[in-house]
Amino acid sequence: MTTTIPGYCTLCRSRCGTLNEVDREMLIAVRPDPSHPTGQAMCMKGHAAPEIVHSPHRQLYPLRRTTPKGSAGPGWQRITWEEALSETARRLGEIKAESGAEAVAFAITSPSGTPLSDSIDWIERFIRHFGSPNICFATEICNWHKDFAHAFTFGCAMPTADYENADTILLWGHNPANTWLAQAHAIGRGRKKGAAMVVVDPRPIALAHQADVWLPVRPGTDAALALGLIRMLIETRRYDEDFVRRWTNGPFLVRSSARSFTGRRD
Repeated sequence: MTTTIPGYCTLCRSRCGTLNEVDREMLIAVRPDPSHPTGQAMCMKGHAAPEIVHSPHRQLYPLRRTTPKGSAGPGWQRITWEEALSETARRLGEIKAESGAEAVAFAITSPSGTPLSDSIDWIERFIRHFGSPNICFATEICNWHKDFAHAFTFGCAMPTADYENADTILLWGHNPANTWLAQAHAIGRGRKKGAAMVVVDPRPIALAHQADVWLPVRPGTDAALALGLIRMLIETRRYDEDFVRRWTNGPFLVRSSARSFTGRRD
């Protein structure tokens, strides 16, 4: 007997709402759940969830290597989770006591494109508590500017854009139709309400064909475009001068011999 269980896909940060078909405790199909806030569509990875869950190559238990590296075979031996956790904790403690926490480097996969999203905060908390400054992240090209530019500029991470209620949507090197379907759906709702859309991308992605303006910049020239837009904003005075003076380092970027934002010499 097949049962349909509502839920959401955990294979990336988008968290698309899903309807999961289960037959005798076996996941056989996953499809979008339109009643869910993020369930309007699903990517290929979400549809392939049954293959991932029931793959014969899926690793379900911890294994201990029993032969030296370089041997013909690793000689994997299945151990319990208690053994794996205890042995890992003991070895980390020994290295820290002998050589300091800095002797340990932690490698973490991307929380954006894997199920690690639910755990990343706890993993980072553990690493900080351990005391090692050595963290190696595997992430997407689009991820660093998203996380760090917001933190450096505003002091904290920013929420997702309110595409549905925007007057103009600017997608700069961002392709949510392939990477974040829930946001792509929100863009569609915003466009139906009349929002203009500008796409900055060297590739003719699907959203570029739908945009009012597509700027196919040459790779490596994004900074020149950004500086040009900044200059235009300054020359046309389309910025909040009081905010810039009080809350940014903009005034410190103007030489005393040059004219200030207001046109006066400071």
